[in-house]
Amino acid sequence: MTTTPSNSPVNDRCITCLSSFGIQVERVPCKCINIKCSRQFCAQCINQIQAYNGNERPFRCMYCLQDYPNNSLPEENQLLIVQLWNEIRMKYNIKHTQNLLLNSCHWTDISNDIDCRRRHLMNLITLYERFCGRTQYLFAAENFVNQLTELFHSLNGNSDNHLQKCKDMYQQLISAIVANENDIGVMYINLCERLQLDISEAEYCSMFPKINTKMNEWLHEQGSTKEFQSKILDLFQAIEQDLNNQWRNPYLATRTKIGVIGFTGVGKSSLVNYLLGIRYFANDDAAPVSTTRSTYFPLQFDRQEPLVSPYDPKKKTLVTFVDIPGVDKDNYSLTDTGHEDDVYLDEIRKADCDVYILVYNEALHIQQKDWISYIEECLKRKCVLVRSKVDTACVTASNIDIEQLRLENPMKSQPNFLVACDPSSDAYDMMSFDMPLLMKELGHLAYDTCSNRIHALAHRTVARAINTVFRRGYVLNVMRYKIAAGFASIIPFGDQLPRYLSRGNIRDAFGINDNLRQYLAPFHLIVRNYQLQTSAYKEYVEVQHIQTNSKFDSKWVGRTAGAALIVGGGLADDIFRVAAPAATVLSGAARTVFTVATIGIGAVISAGVSAWSAVDSGKHIFSYINRVCDDTIMIADPLIVTIIERERENTSSQH
Repeated sequence: MTTTPSNSPVNDRCITCLSSFGIQVERVPCKCINIKCSRQFCAQCINQIQAYNGNERPFRCMYCLQDYPNNSLPEENQLLIVQLWNEIRMKYNIKHTQNLLLNSCHWTDISNDIDCRRRHLMNLITLYERFCGRTQYLFAAENFVNQLTELFHSLNGNSDNHLQKCKDMYQQLISAIVANENDIGVMYINLCERLQLDISEAEYCSMFPKINTKMNEWLHEQGSTKEFQSKILDLFQAIEQDLNNQWRNPYLATRTKIGVIGFTGVGKSSLVNYLLGIRYFANDDAAPVSTTRSTYFPLQFDRQEPLVSPYDPKKKTLVTFVDIPGVDKDNYSLTDTGHEDDVYLDEIRKADCDVYILVYNEALHIQQKDWISYIEECLKRKCVLVRSKVDTACVTASNIDIEQLRLENPMKSQPNFLVACDPSSDAYDMMSFDMPLLMKELGHLAYDTCSNRIHALAHRTVARAINTVFRRGYVLNVMRYKIAAGFASIIPFGDQLPRYLSRGNIRDAFGINDNLRQYLAPFHLIVRNYQLQTSAYKEYVEVQHIQTNSKFDSKWVGRTAGAALIVGGGLADDIFRVAAPAATVLSGAARTVFTVATIGIGAVISAGVSAWSAVDSGKHIFSYINRVCDDTIMIADPLIVTIIERERENTSSQH
């Protein structure tokens, strides 16, 4: 998969909902049948688009404007699906388990592998029950864990005597039917991925319940009426209510997420356990600890006690620590940044934490510096440096200067904290290291630091709603404007007037009117470094162009720049601004009647020109819908920022 250092892998997300593709049936990538169109949808969005459009209408790609044959949909991208499976097998370290199952090994190796996978599944069960409740998938996961636990204890109790029998049982449990080596672990992977997907969606909906409820209402309305019910004002008001509740309703407040990253074996999981208050690593609720790779996907652990700000004891924050899988240093080319670095940057992005702790045990490598830059400059999050295994360094070098280690910080903008190999060990006086200082720093950073993450998620929520609900072809009856354009095409620019009139109907359908203007006016919105593609919001926002390196990810907008088909704009639009006012006072079918009556009387129409103009106008109308949607997504960004800043100020004034 092609990647870039500052962005996620190309084509790894659905163009509509912006969620990552996966192996679950609803997350499977499907590509447009137009070979010139690079857009890919997830299966879930295709189903939703069809539901919104009405199943009687053929599917239309709203990015390349490709008309699909009846009963035809975007095709599954088999090449990408195979690639996803290959990557996910690497992610779950299936090759290691295969080697243990298919070759001779010590019973402790199998035991550790079983225990590690068991703990991962138990972590998911805890999260799943909190966000999703008790479902059939939870029961399946609990049964799976019980079987792994029985196998684990059986193996530990009988060691080599039952090794082969236990290996066979383990392989059957995690794989179901094994036809070849690629089938090993498939059952376990599918279950874990299902739980993670459901947890992610449930957590997402819990943060933005109003907007998700509104989208469900629109889905029901579009299934029962031919009229376009969705309005931009309703969308903006729903996201405002959800953002307000993030700060005003303590029951909906989002936990601050603190992610721990670094190379494999540097002590990330040990640090997580200490920060959680866990001193006995054999506990089932402890993060798996090993000198080799022991984390397959981000494990989330809720700290029971809140972190307290050292500057204000009243500022207490509930936090979730995220144990992010490490990356094997040996897989890196330590003199160059390449594919491995891009993949890990994507892992950091997907973890989506508010604060990151970079754990290292020797001088920082260039890749680790890139991680810090990515976190601070692209994700706009905080990063803390923790040098681990300082106690080991003290043993191997008796003349080591602790203060010198503390000062050896190439990233001067980052605080640098020293911790022991095993933070819970009593072998060394922890007060001589920096664990108390680290706890204070985290207490300071954790308070009200989730604003950037909430901002990004809110913007994605709005983009998902616009791409799914508004960016579709039946916002208005395009056919009548096609017919009008065909009749009007016999005079110069005559086919442009129906296009111009259709724009007014599109704005009406979206609810871009005085009510929306009155709602947006108090926010004094400023859109920076973006040229509005239509005049729909010209009087609603101020546009400023500042010379700066924009970090805006084009994937937020439903298409890449310049990809939509823009037909017959510019000059023709200006010509008919004079003639249009007389027609725009009319509504609905009256506009079409006026258009045909005005420019069609006494004309001899060429059938070829009329047909071309009809198709051309249809594409133009669909293109205009796309551009309005892009502009709506862009003006939503400063709106979200303004609401968040307002709520933060209100919260601060109350303390």
